[in-house]
Amino acid sequence: MPTLGQGKLTSKIKILGYSLSGIGKTFGAGGWPRPNFMDFDNGIGTLGNPDFIQRYGYRPDIMYERFHELNKNARGVPTAANAFDDACRYFDACMKPSAVWTSHNGNKTDVGRDKFDTWVVDTGTSLSAAALTKAIILLSGSFEGVKSGTQNAALTHGLVFPKIQDYGSERSLVEQFIAMLYDTDKHFLFLCHEKEISDKQGDPIARVPLLTGKGVEAVSALFDEVWNIRAKKQGPETIRYCQTRTDGLRSAKSRAGYPNEMPWDYEAITKEHEKLLALQKDKGK
Repeated sequence: MPTLGQGKLTSKIKILGYSLSGIGKTFGAGGWPRPNFMDFDNGIGTLGNPDFIQRYGYRPDIMYERFHELNKNARGVPTAANAFDDACRYFDACMKPSAVWTSHNGNKTDVGRDKFDTWVVDTGTSLSAAALTKAIILLSGSFEGVKSGTQNAALTHGLVFPKIQDYGSERSLVEQFIAMLYDTDKHFLFLCHEKEISDKQGDPIARVPLLTGKGVEAVSALFDEVWNIRAKKQGPETIRYCQTRTDGLRSAKSRAGYPNEMPWDYEAITKEHEKLLALQKDKGK
């Protein structure tokens, strides 16, 4: 599958970044220029803690909206899907010259494409879950001749057991969503949790973005930059850095050639980006 990149580095940086929970994906993303968070994990509070403010200062320019399913029965099974569609509506509003966004709690916010510089999906793992919920409910009836029956069984037994039709539809929705954000004139950070794959003996053989089924390969292929975000102690400090090269266990790539073990920090990343832009310009002479 071809990537969404055009084979030429631009001023905007697009990254799929993944890590274990708690490493600091959200923390680092909050330091990017005027970020706009699509918060599917309810993790936006990270950007108000003392450590973040000490590192990046108070950031009143950060935009965000939370997305979650509002309608569930007593067993926790969604009876209607809203999170994925809400995120699409939020995207549409934010990309207009000017608009007023109304949250489900009634809060109104002025939004528009000139009010932010960076899209952040936090996380793509939970976005995929929202897309799967939409697919399951959409396919509970006969949609274009396809019907999975997952929703009816879930409402009856309280167990959501997706079928191959559901996963195929979810993957299509996620890829379309990524394409929308990728094609904007904004930086784009698609953050994911990390999944460990083990062999039959239980030994780890791979660490990859936590996405469903074939979504790992399909979504990763849409990005020229797939980085594993890691952390290590350096004295009393925690250093967050990006693994941009596959090491036989962790899946990573950098088509542009970002150096391995860069800090997970906008200033460091953009400094390397400027070097690559200059190199590209020299090659074009």
